[in-house]
Amino acid sequence: MRRFALVFALVAATMLGGGAATAAPQRDETPAPIDLVGLDFQIINAGSRWCLTSGLTELPCARTDPYRWRFRPVGASGVFEILSVKTNRCLSMPGGSSADGERAALAPCEARPARRWGLRDSLGETAKVVNSLSGKCLAIESGVAVQGSCAGTHGSRRWTVRVLSVPIPGVF
Repeated sequence: MRRFALVFALVAATMLGGGAATAAPQRDETPAPIDLVGLDFQIINAGSRWCLTSGLTELPCARTDPYRWRFRPVGASGVFEILSVKTNRCLSMPGGSSADGERAALAPCEARPARRWGLRDSLGETAKVVNSLSGKCLAIESGVAVQGSCAGTHGSRRWTVRVLSVPIPGVF
């Protein structure tokens, strides 16, 4: 539980300007979104205790790139882009769908609500991962990442975010 609190304290500090540096903008370009540089996470389903992969399936957890994600804060509102380290693409709901059972996808990281997520209703070390556009929760159905109702506390729609690396020597 303390690890979960530490992660989000680091995230909050970064969003408020106390953490990682942003990429320097190049001439005539918009600056890149803030990335929690060096903070890689596993996203673990509370029901199966398996990790979300870059193929948007769940498998037993590993520390390799297909299991690594980065959270990129969008403003100070607690909304994130969730970036796959392996593909350099963001978790998204295709076409902005709000249908239950719609399969999640990876898409270029762009300022679109279908590619923005929040962590809500935390219980201990778990939380719901909620799409900003649809208001639906990321869940696992038959081993595949989909969106669905956020009602209840069922494990398939709850996630633990575990830090894999921290850019501070001696931590973890």
